[in-house]
Amino acid sequence: MGRIMVAIYLRLSNEDRNKGKGEESDSISAQRALLTRHTEELMRGREYGITEFCDDGYSGVDFRRPGVQALIEAAKSGDIHMIVVKDFSRFGRDYLEVGRFLEYIFPILQVRFVSVNDGYDSADKFGATGGMSVALKNLVYGMYSADLSKKVRSARDTRVRNGEFVGQFAPYGYRKNPEDKHELLVDEDAAWVVRKVFHMAAEGISHSEIARRLNEEGIPTRYMYHKLKGDNFPDKQPHVKIKKWDNSAVRDIVTNETYLGTLFWNRAKCGMDTDKKRVEQPREKWIVIEGQHEALVSQEVFKRANDNLAGLDVSGRKTGRRNLFFVCGYCGKGLRFSDRKKEKYLCRSRTQELENDCQRVEVSRKEIEDAVLEQVKVMAGMLMEDRDIRREARKGNEASELEAVVADSTKELAQWKGTKMRLYERYKAGEVSREEYMALIEEGRARVEELERIRREAQAEFERMQEVSGSEEIPDEELNGLSELEIFDKDRLKGLIEKVIVYGEDAVEIVWKVGNPFRNENSA
Repeated sequence: MGRIMVAIYLRLSNEDRNKGKGEESDSISAQRALLTRHTEELMRGREYGITEFCDDGYSGVDFRRPGVQALIEAAKSGDIHMIVVKDFSRFGRDYLEVGRFLEYIFPILQVRFVSVNDGYDSADKFGATGGMSVALKNLVYGMYSADLSKKVRSARDTRVRNGEFVGQFAPYGYRKNPEDKHELLVDEDAAWVVRKVFHMAAEGISHSEIARRLNEEGIPTRYMYHKLKGDNFPDKQPHVKIKKWDNSAVRDIVTNETYLGTLFWNRAKCGMDTDKKRVEQPREKWIVIEGQHEALVSQEVFKRANDNLAGLDVSGRKTGRRNLFFVCGYCGKGLRFSDRKKEKYLCRSRTQELENDCQRVEVSRKEIEDAVLEQVKVMAGMLMEDRDIRREARKGNEASELEAVVADSTKELAQWKGTKMRLYERYKAGEVSREEYMALIEEGRARVEELERIRREAQAEFERMQEVSGSEEIPDEELNGLSELEIFDKDRLKGLIEKVIVYGEDAVEIVWKVGNPFRNENSA
């Protein structure tokens, strides 16, 4: 082998960022220095190059990290010959997945793997002993990861009780102290907006009117404010195309006691022990520390702004369900039903500005529900007809032949995996030369590509014959029922409809959960 290409892989998780000053640094720069120095020692006297792959702020449990995916692709394409990591946990905390790469994938790809702190070098580890060592180490890492979420939360709880801010982003109107990220300072670029909202609410101005005035003055929403500053702030409403102030955004500010100088934590849980789901916590479980940062409004203004506020749950959020069945075609928000305007659906954003496109979205409840119901009945009938036609087609000889092709190619591909492992074992044992091994591997790769093409084409043709436009999951009885439905039942209609986009009385688009079963025939 000529010039050896070495890949160093670096990973820093969010937990690493929260280590105390007295703990060992796992920073990207520290990892890079360690791995570069170790590579120099390993490659002493040999010609080599170094390339770097990095994941900054990613959990090791998930192997969908962009850096590790790029590393694996480089290994598959033969661009790298050796991988060096600080320890197994940097590469991944899923011990089964790490073991699969170390015991099967990297040896087949002829990629050497080195873990510095674990004293592991695949060039010296071959057979059951090395594999058992890796499995045991990664089992410990997996157990550690399962418990990590709880430990991190406990540490953060302690920080909050000590008066430290530990959120990823400062509340709107505040910023983190550049010299101490756990301290909140007033962000005057946004604080004046918060004060303006509170004072308007205290004067009795409705949330809709406040939102309208903010939009008319061209004041960016919180998301747009962060975007303009270049912050990586998450978009919690990606379906909303036009970012405007609305009732809920104003309400979120008016009901937020953070602006009284109070620090809140544990209002919701989300982690490995909750299966990554957000679980709201009752107020008695919140951590509340008063007087931890400068207040933006007084107690009197806060009270007056909230005096006439009703319809909140214990966490300060507005009650009621959002309607995302009928949505506005201009802003993407759910329509609200109003019986004060002769039972019509209206866009919630119509009052946010004196003139906007959302004001066109005002449709009769009866007319739109009748129209949607009729379209669902037609679609259900088409799906049933298409299902019957394709079921008949599947009974033919062509379908059986395609199934046989797919099965045979799949079987041969599976056999090649075993053959490849046996070849590698013979090569390691010295039974075949490197040239013979590489020639057989190359021959096998060519056959694999041919088999995959054959299987892919046969599978695509077979699926085309089987396809019933995504409706197969819907039972026949349900489709029959929808085709004969006489009453608008939104819960049943959701079986076929994702949402109904409304642009006006005569402009409505239905987004189906299934495709048009006759789209090919109609487009011909």
